[in-house]
Amino acid sequence: MALEVTVRDRVWLVAVAVFGLAAGVLFFNNLALRADLKRGLDVEATILLTAKVPELRGDVVAAGDWLHTFYQSDDGLKRPRGLWIGDRPDFEAIGVWLFDVYFTQRLRGATDAAARQVVLERIQQSDEWRQKHPERR
Repeated sequence: MALEVTVRDRVWLVAVAVFGLAAGVLFFNNLALRADLKRGLDVEATILLTAKVPELRGDVVAAGDWLHTFYQSDDGLKRPRGLWIGDRPDFEAIGVWLFDVYFTQRLRGATDAAARQVVLERIQQSDEWRQKHPERR
């Protein structure tokens, strides 16, 4: 039994092939467009960030001084030397609390006070703070 291919079948076959080809071209063009868009957004984000960093410098320095004092306080981590461990700064604390939390909050639009409040709340969730304040668990 021979398979009979009609003109109509051939037209449908060509139509499906053309639409498949078009879909493939659109898909790969979309990938390229997304990559271009992401590169453009990365460049724009870098430009905006480098413009914002100098604006916030004074606030970050003041927040660092506040953090140092908080680390020394009875309400804080009760460290007599604040942000110093041994003979050097506690770079881990500076990185986490000032950069990861405070600075990120500020870049997202939080005020200085609101960003400090987030830092305070996160410190109070830390193991070190809980160990030094067992009555407040």
